[in-house]
Amino acid sequence: MTQNLLRIPANLNLKRLGLICFLVVALAFLGLVSLRKVGAAGEEKTLRLRSLEIVDAAGVARMRLGAPVPDPATDGKSSPRRSPMAGIQLNDAKGNEIGALGMLDNGSTILCFDTHTAEATCMYVLPSGERGFSVTDDHGKDRAVLKLDADKSVSVSLNDEQGKPRAVIRLTKVGAPEIRLTASDGKMLWGTPQSAEPK
Repeated sequence: MTQNLLRIPANLNLKRLGLICFLVVALAFLGLVSLRKVGAAGEEKTLRLRSLEIVDAAGVARMRLGAPVPDPATDGKSSPRRSPMAGIQLNDAKGNEIGALGMLDNGSTILCFDTHTAEATCMYVLPSGERGFSVTDDHGKDRAVLKLDADKSVSVSLNDEQGKPRAVIRLTKVGAPEIRLTASDGKMLWGTPQSAEPK
C-alpha cells in the first residue's frame, strides 16, 4: 500500500511537478514578504485627526482632544474663548466644561479647573513672559494670585470679594521686598517705605 501512495501518476511528469513546487515556494515567500511590509507600515503609520471625543454611557463627551477644542459650555450655553485653543477639554456629566489644558492661538498656555459658575483655579503663561497661578471665587473674582511679572518682579496678592488687592507681598526685579496692606477704599493701612504708592 505504501508503494501505491508514493507512486507518481504516469501523466504527471517530473518537470511539471518541479514547476508546481517552485510556484508554491515562490508564493509562500511573497506572502511572508508582504506580511512583513504590512506590519512595518502599520508601525510607522500616523493617525491624523482634528478632534477626538471620549464619551460616557449616555453619549456625553467627557473628554475632548482637539485643534481647536470647542468653546466652553455651561447648561447648554456656549461662551467664546478669548482665543481659539488646541488641547484637552474636560466636561462633567452634563457636558459643562470643568477643566482644560491648552495652547491658545494668542500664544498663551493654560491649565484651569472650573466650578459650575466660574474658573476655580488657573495656571497660566502669557506671551509677555508673565506667568502665575490664581484662585477664583464663584463670582469670577480672583481672591489669591501668585504672579511673576514680565519685568521679573514676583508678588502674592490676597484680594477681597470685589477682587481688590488688600494684602500684597512683592519682590521687585532688583530684589527689594515690599509689603502693602490697604483698606476696602484703596487707602494704605500699612506698608514698607518702598510700597508707599500702589503699583
